[in-house]
Amino acid sequence: MEKGINMEDYSLDELEQEKSRLEYTKNYMNIVLKEAQINQGALQETVRDAISNEEALDSSLSYINYLTNSKFLQLATTELNILKRILDAPYFARIDYQMKGKSQKDVYYLGKTSLFEKDTQKPIIVDWRSPIANVYYDGRLGEVAYEVNEETIEGYLSLKRQFKIEKGNLLHYQDIDLTTTDELLQQSLAGKADQRLTEIISTIQAEQNEIIRADLNRPIIVQGAAGSGKTTIALHRISYFIYNYARYFQPEQLMIIAPNNMFIGYIAEALPDLGVEKIRQTTYLDYVLLCIGKKMKVIQSNKKLLSFINHGNKQEEMIKWLSRYKGSLAYKKVMDHYLSDICEEMSPKEDFRVEKFPLYGAKKLERLFKQEYDYLPLVKRKEKIKGILQADLKRKKKIILTKLEDKYEEALDRALRIKEDEKRKERVVYFLDTKEERLATVKKEASTAVRKYMKTMPTHDLYKYYTRLFEDKELLRKYTEGSLTEKQLDFMIAFQQRILKQKKVEIEDLGALFYLQYKIFGIDKEYRAKNIVIDEVQDYSEFQLYALKAGLETDMFTLVGDLAQGIHSYRGLQNWDALQQTVFPRANYMTLQKSYRTTIEIMFLANEILHLLDQDLPKVKPVVRHGEKPTVHLYDEKHVLVGRMLLLADGLREEGFHSIAIIGKTEEECKVIFKEMQKRKVPNVQFLQENEELERNHLIIVPSYLSKGLEFDTVFLFTLNESFTQEEIDLKLLYVAMTRPMHRLHLFTQEKSALLLDRVDKSQYTLKKVEEEMNGGSYE
Repeated sequence: MEKGINMEDYSLDELEQEKSRLEYTKNYMNIVLKEAQINQGALQETVRDAISNEEALDSSLSYINYLTNSKFLQLATTELNILKRILDAPYFARIDYQMKGKSQKDVYYLGKTSLFEKDTQKPIIVDWRSPIANVYYDGRLGEVAYEVNEETIEGYLSLKRQFKIEKGNLLHYQDIDLTTTDELLQQSLAGKADQRLTEIISTIQAEQNEIIRADLNRPIIVQGAAGSGKTTIALHRISYFIYNYARYFQPEQLMIIAPNNMFIGYIAEALPDLGVEKIRQTTYLDYVLLCIGKKMKVIQSNKKLLSFINHGNKQEEMIKWLSRYKGSLAYKKVMDHYLSDICEEMSPKEDFRVEKFPLYGAKKLERLFKQEYDYLPLVKRKEKIKGILQADLKRKKKIILTKLEDKYEEALDRALRIKEDEKRKERVVYFLDTKEERLATVKKEASTAVRKYMKTMPTHDLYKYYTRLFEDKELLRKYTEGSLTEKQLDFMIAFQQRILKQKKVEIEDLGALFYLQYKIFGIDKEYRAKNIVIDEVQDYSEFQLYALKAGLETDMFTLVGDLAQGIHSYRGLQNWDALQQTVFPRANYMTLQKSYRTTIEIMFLANEILHLLDQDLPKVKPVVRHGEKPTVHLYDEKHVLVGRMLLLADGLREEGFHSIAIIGKTEEECKVIFKEMQKRKVPNVQFLQENEELERNHLIIVPSYLSKGLEFDTVFLFTLNESFTQEEIDLKLLYVAMTRPMHRLHLFTQEKSALLLDRVDKSQYTLKKVEEEMNGGSYE
């Protein structure tokens, strides 16, 4: 266990003492960085020498040394980069902890990585992920305990101190307890949106810490309210995992599946600070297509969402039904029945022969294919059979040829004993010619026998298999076990045939396609991961998640989402219970219901919208941080609206708010505002498209459905010709838009009803009640 530095030797007053401690830390870090650079240079030279000396690499011992040095170089580079990044703010907190049975307290300074004195091995900085740091995040002052190596360490926590350090200077510090206001948290929340992601380590709260450090050997499902920090907490859990399993686990074995590429860019800055630079980051769509290895045109999911928002499709209910069905485990059952037929079709049905010689019986081969190799994908089983036949033929070919030669030698002996000259000559010539012809035939057949036999085990490509599923109504009826009506069967066949004929699929099809890929062809080991984080998981279906778990052959998933933000609920999850029961039975389920993003006043209005949903959704409790009430701006003309927005934006920038978003219901509404701004030649305006990265210090115009997961200082939420209705999708989109700002929310509309504000005005739920709940009450 780490032993802290004894601070009782200091006689200076506390502020000077802390300044002195900071200077000592920075000086020591600079020394370490210089030494590390020298050592790194020596390691690089060693690796270069090893690479240039090919003869040395032929030696297994030299090769092992080369790999070891390369590994050390990799580690040294990573640690060096982290130390460089934290030099301006080496730590963020201090704890004084006295172990039970010891006479003096130890002092620990917590930062993003550990740093020890070279000679004494005393910690100068303690990593926030270390066991002792847990008492900072979870413990109140007094008697507290923490776990290390399955041992409980008891002791007394006498001090929790937070530091504000910028550019290497100590600005101030604050001593805290759970019963006092967490000043560092309040400062962070009062800060700007573009700074928050990298600062969260210093302000992790007890309920967030519990999730980060929850059992690392079990999957976890997290219901996290808007602004609860679920995304960054998931990233910190990865960092904590790497810290604990660094010796056994490489960052490359972990994977983040993000909702879109824009989100990947959004979290990119935070990952290096967490020591997870080499973690794989991808979207679900990109990952499935990579594993399938085929170029498929996937219809944009937002097109379907928009058709539902606009209610412009006469077949809306049937389309929603099919989306839900394709994401259900009932559809997975259809695939299993279909796969049984594919297995039957592909399995061996004939004896393996060369010329007239039987080498392997059909029943034996069928048993191998269906039973002995049932743990393998179908095509891999086929490859196994091929390997067996090739090896068997190679072994038996010589025997067959020897037997044939012996047979013809015997026949020739008999022919030579024939007394009649003409007949003897005729028989000898016949056997000699037949022998050569027969031996040539056997050799020729042997060279192609395996290849010809494998053609009796037909294989198609994935797209052909999936297309074929919808070509026979009676077969599909059999696979669905008669659970669908005629109308549903007809609609599914017609819909699927139409899009597949265009060489297109929907995102809802990807669960089935990934599952079929896994079962028929397998998932390349290069593309697998052992530990997976999925954000916005409420937008996934049970089948998509089941297929990922099956194909990756692991259940070690960290799943974070918010049902209240499930704008794709027609194809996504309806509740967490079903997911836990059917797909992740080992999973821990935890909640984050405090919102750290926005003020009480803004969250109050957003919760009012949530109350209009006829669903039992977890309600959000904002932390006690007040701000301005959301402001309603009524306008008459479009040009008046844009003028007000620009004037207000200028004033907000003067106040220091540079992260400002203009959010409309749909892309069409946003285009109108964007074109108006282009006419006025407004600089630094970005009309955000799907998978685009946010431009810094730009005025961002974004449709509501693309704003999910983003965070801004201020949001201008507007309506033009479209209104938000009380349909589930509309309510969730409105809720998402209202929960994007940290500080200010401005509502622009021609009529209050367009933003459902008339419904909110009639509510009996008051701000006073919110505050009462913040002080210990609970939602009914």
